[in-house]
Amino acid sequence: MKSIAFRIAVWSVLVLTLSFGAFLLISKLVSALPAKNPPDVAQALHRIAFQEAIHTYESGGASELSQFLQQLNQPHGLQFYLTDLKGRDLATGADRSAMIAATLGRHQGSEVLGKRLGGFIAAIVSKDNRYVWLVAGEDRPVRYLWPFFLLVCASVVIISWVFTWRVALPLHDLARVVDRFGQGDLGARSDFCRTDELGRLSQSFNAMATRIEDLFLAEKRLLQDISHELRSPLARLSFEAELVRQTKDRNATAVRLRREVQRLSELVCDLIDMSRAEGERDAVPFEIVSINSLLVNIAASCEIEAVQKHCEIHLNLLDTVMLSANAELLRRAFENLIRNAIRYTPLGTSVEVSLAIIQDHIELCVRDYGPGIPQHLAEKVFAPFFRIDSSRAEDSGGIGLGLAIARRAIQLHHGNIQVECASPGALMKVTFPYTSIEYGGG
Repeated sequence: MKSIAFRIAVWSVLVLTLSFGAFLLISKLVSALPAKNPPDVAQALHRIAFQEAIHTYESGGASELSQFLQQLNQPHGLQFYLTDLKGRDLATGADRSAMIAATLGRHQGSEVLGKRLGGFIAAIVSKDNRYVWLVAGEDRPVRYLWPFFLLVCASVVIISWVFTWRVALPLHDLARVVDRFGQGDLGARSDFCRTDELGRLSQSFNAMATRIEDLFLAEKRLLQDISHELRSPLARLSFEAELVRQTKDRNATAVRLRREVQRLSELVCDLIDMSRAEGERDAVPFEIVSINSLLVNIAASCEIEAVQKHCEIHLNLLDTVMLSANAELLRRAFENLIRNAIRYTPLGTSVEVSLAIIQDHIELCVRDYGPGIPQHLAEKVFAPFFRIDSSRAEDSGGIGLGLAIARRAIQLHHGNIQVECASPGALMKVTFPYTSIEYGGG
């Protein structure tokens, strides 16, 4: 398969060849134009020079005529000759019969103009038919075509080089990036900074590559998470199922089985939500959501857990915020933050939730009064399945997906989440850019 650069070179050579052929054709057509008598002014000048040449020859002979003609002749320009009717040059004795034949030999009259390729010959016969005045010169229109032809050649070469540099080479680089991506390098991206079709093609490829990479990594992570996290619940289910056959207290065993099934169901839901938030960003529907109403509803649904922990949920909603968002994803994220705070806050304390617009962003804070999070673990707590307490006891926390799901859902809304030490307790701070707020007011 021929490359684009090769095709450009072939077309350039073809254009140059056609241009040269057109140049030769035009030259031939010009030389074949019918002969016309010289303009009146040029004819008068030639007659004057003709009479002067005859007078010089008859009074001074061939030597005087030669000096006179040398003064008239122009280097690379018009050349003048005085001959007899047979074509003998009266100044040098040279034979000019061919020039006579090219003019007087084909036309009637005493003043004619003959054409030849690249030049012309004019002939004037004296009234007594003794002398012939010949003027030979280059045909200016044909001569002037050469600079234009050279200009065309140079233009074609420059345009071809620019076209190759601007089109063929970027396409070659883009093809290499696509080839790298096809061979498994999911991080391969095009770095074109252009606004034309090639730039849009590059941007479309980058968007497609990012989409494919997100889907691939989400699927890979989901499979890894499932294989890693389903082992323990399935093992416990198998153990409890075996106990059903042996134990006499089947009610207690059924309760434990139901708890394990519920725990397994919640795990699958968490994994699916986390994968969807990461791999299906463009497919997530957005609508105008009241963050205030969302937080009020979440606090009401978490009230039972707060009562069990003998703590309270305090809402401090300073501003009314309407956000373009996916309500279910944000509900899941905020609920995970509040439930996580309830889980770790001591008995008799409170969980504080505040919402405010601060300068160019909105800020949501969830604080508990528990043991807090060490500074060196501030980023790790958002990793899937990471838990500060490695114990698997039910009262020590979940499976380590709540904060990971919350972070991915918040990032999907162009927000950010970070943990700070509140002394005592931990402070989860969520921020969204103010530009993403559809409406905000106090």
